Amino acid sequence: MNKEIILESLGRALESWVRNASAAQLWQVHQSGGLGAVIDADDEVVQVRIVLGGPRGALSDIGKTDGRLPVTEAFLGSQSAAWGTPPVQGSRAREQWFLSSELAQEHARQYLMAEVGEQRDALARFVDGWIAGRGEGAS
Repeated sequence: MNKEIILESLGRALESWVRNASAAQLWQVHQSGGLGAVIDADDEVVQVRIVLGGPRGALSDIGKTDGRLPVTEAFLGSQSAAWGTPPVQGSRAREQWFLSSELAQEHARQYLMAEVGEQRDALARFVDGWIAGRGEGAS
């Protein structure tokens, strides 16, 4: 099994998940992390499915901000006037604000995409663990 192919498949699956995640899923990842993946691979085909809320692992903390809003292009862009002032961190009102703000959700997606790109070492650790669990060496 080729580690690089699995790693590429994992990266693509994470990027697809970020693009298609619901607002509630984005909120959950930013609050507490919890991303994981299920890999199904044989000699010719690699399939990766992203899961949320599984056992803690190398991917679990990707995107976790404890609800803080890191600065991204969405925040700095020309639409920043539409951002408004978010409610106090940790409040139920903040969650409701996030769930109803398309700009905040785009901001969260942008941040998660950057995290996936920057956390290649975490992705590699995840794949290494998966390969070790199968009793195979990378080829």
